[in-house]
Amino acid sequence: RLTRSSNKGDRADMKCFNEPNIDDHLESEAVDLANYAWKHSIVHVCEGGENGQLDTARNDQLLDFDWQIMKIKTVGVMEVIRDGQRYLRLRPNDRPVHLITHAQKLSAPAVEKDPHEYSSQLSGGRLTMMYETNPYPEIVKVRETAEHYCLSRGSGGKE
Repeated sequence: RLTRSSNKGDRADMKCFNEPNIDDHLESEAVDLANYAWKHSIVHVCEGGENGQLDTARNDQLLDFDWQIMKIKTVGVMEVIRDGQRYLRLRPNDRPVHLITHAQKLSAPAVEKDPHEYSSQLSGGRLTMMYETNPYPEIVKVRETAEHYCLSRGSGGKE
């Protein structure tokens, strides 16, 4: 489809709309890159095996509710579960990450249907830790953030 500029007869300003738009292409590339980052950031950290980066990924991603919910909304709960499993292959005795990953597995059917269910799944029982003699502070923090998220109706308190 061709359109003309306001100067009728100026053929230099004719544009063809079936040609790919570079802006659309760049936007699509940015979305692809963002999705790649969401899907593979933990993969790359685990492949690198550097302890400092593993600690950062553990604390700032795997045990951070806000990061978890954003990743679930972006690429799905199964990717979050896979991240925990990858990390646990390197550090199998990390009990807080094990508990979070297990809670995610139990919650997956409900969360796949509606990502907003994630917070209620965690705060409503999956992370109550009633059988743990000493609650892990990381788990308590995730559970409290999930409870706050539930109370703010999924807006993260940013209403």
